[in-house]
Amino acid sequence: MIIIVFLLVSCNGTKNGDFLEIPVNFGKNISSQLPLSEIAETITAIELELSDESLLNPKRGVMKRIILFEDYVFIAQPDKIFVFDINGQFVRSIGSKGQGPGEYFGIMSMAIDEINRRLYVSAYHKIICYDLDGNFLKETSMIKKGESEIAIKDINYINNEVWILAQSMKNEDENGLYNQVEIFRLNDDLHIIDRYTTQKIYERPRFFVSPVEDYILYLDSTVYYYYPNKALSPGFRNIRRPSVNQVLQDTLYRFKNNQLVPELKLKFKNNGIGGDGYLNIDLNIFRSSRYVFSEYIDYSSIDSNGFYASFCFCHDTKTGKGYNVRDGFTDDIQHIEKIAIRPFHTNPEMFYYWYTHMNPDDLEEPNPTLYIGKLKK
Repeated sequence: MIIIVFLLVSCNGTKNGDFLEIPVNFGKNISSQLPLSEIAETITAIELELSDESLLNPKRGVMKRIILFEDYVFIAQPDKIFVFDINGQFVRSIGSKGQGPGEYFGIMSMAIDEINRRLYVSAYHKIICYDLDGNFLKETSMIKKGESEIAIKDINYINNEVWILAQSMKNEDENGLYNQVEIFRLNDDLHIIDRYTTQKIYERPRFFVSPVEDYILYLDSTVYYYYPNKALSPGFRNIRRPSVNQVLQDTLYRFKNNQLVPELKLKFKNNGIGGDGYLNIDLNIFRSSRYVFSEYIDYSSIDSNGFYASFCFCHDTKTGKGYNVRDGFTDDIQHIEKIAIRPFHTNPEMFYYWYTHMNPDDLEEPNPTLYIGKLKK
């Protein structure tokens, strides 16, 4: 029933709206290969120094966010924030693990206020602010007395405001327990000035953990928003009631006049329904001025190990060409395959990915090399 309702809403939005509709995995203009040289103007490699203090975990989902600011690279992992210079030399770490002021139990993401030179860190349920030298300035908790458990999934600094996306669970009303996704806007004093509910899903309370957490981006004075709806995947079979969703699974939105407005829709063959009767799940949708990107899980394709297939998708709005590539793109410049790129949140004209190069005589695994690309316009 949920799938049918979703498809009806999605089809109506496509018919009545004037936003861009993009075919993902069908059509004559879809290619199964994407060398990065076709879309990237430049790609720069930064070899990150390995030391006892700067040991990184390159696994997907552990690299929470990377920020390039002036001549420094900030890298957030769940247990530490690392700072390298533009040549890859380790500079410092910021903060420490703990429960006290300025300490974090687990890092979800980070953002930089470039004008006031401050670093905002989302640490599960609280926001911590440091200066760029790592000195603790202030913090606030997003959990208030009597309210539900909450996790901050994404944080950005946009137009002199802190924007966060948070998911709360163990909420309850007359219909039962539900999970809720909200966007909060906070001022520099970390006081809430506005909030928006984008999803309310009645299900067994749990948090959705995604390896890709690029939900809010800022491009050409426009804030874009996407959040995946895991209620439509096989792992969520226990939904008891229809969900209240202001956003759709296959649509990228923008903020306009304090409202979410559809920007573009990804259209799958068979309306995105896989072999098990579940919709293909987008892990993310983001765009630059020219390209639209997405990663998704295809529930109609299973690999040799019995796992559902994952795809990286790119659409060129200038040429109309699409690239639907299984397991990732190919960097034909550095000769690296199976790449999933991520955007810089305040400048999606740039992207990054990382790769660990192992030499035959290496006695231990080195830090990954960070690759920074600039997209063509």
